[in-house]
Amino acid sequence: MDLDTLKETWTQHDRKLDAVIRLNRQLLLAGNMNRVRSPLRRFAFLAGLGALLALIALAVLGQFIFEHRTEPRFVLPAAVLHLWVIASVAASIRQMSMALRIDYNQPIALIQKQLESLRVLRIRVTKWSLLTGQLVWWIPLLIVALKGFFNVDAYKVCSATFLLVSLAAGVAMIPLAIWGSRKFGDRMGRAPIIRRLMQDLAGYNLNAANRFLATLREFETGH
Repeated sequence: MDLDTLKETWTQHDRKLDAVIRLNRQLLLAGNMNRVRSPLRRFAFLAGLGALLALIALAVLGQFIFEHRTEPRFVLPAAVLHLWVIASVAASIRQMSMALRIDYNQPIALIQKQLESLRVLRIRVTKWSLLTGQLVWWIPLLIVALKGFFNVDAYKVCSATFLLVSLAAGVAMIPLAIWGSRKFGDRMGRAPIIRRLMQDLAGYNLNAANRFLATLREFETGH
């Protein structure tokens, strides 16, 4: 066998070896992708469960509004709660849809991009739920819960001053929290405790998927 033939034979073996290595890497990535898919499925399930519970709450609130349709003092807080829950349902369904639409056959970099968009959406939804919740979780919920579960009129049990001051405090908290976030957001974002809080808001399942996806990305790129 002359030198040129030996070189050609070696080159062919080298190509076959590269093909086998690429195939093994693809099979390994495909197999391990289940460790990304599983937490995202759990995330989608929990988001769907949240939407289902919120739909039940909508039905209960709708019944309450119908029963007290001639009493605006009960209908108004119930309607505020109703609108807030509708927004929660829409947000949960959107998160569930984004998680289920991820294509695990595409490059890992694109999956990471979709996952990051989902993480940002969840943090944004959680933030605005907490902010707007100041309007509905206290006075409107108190009025509706007392009347709906105990047939107690909150307007008679609590003074008008208490109700108005509490509602005003909840309203004032929204622009104050937004101002604080814009004023000190960058500085606070560098604090380890704030970064940890943001990770917690993103949710365990999203963080688990993101961490393992980063590991696969390092394996795919070789660094």
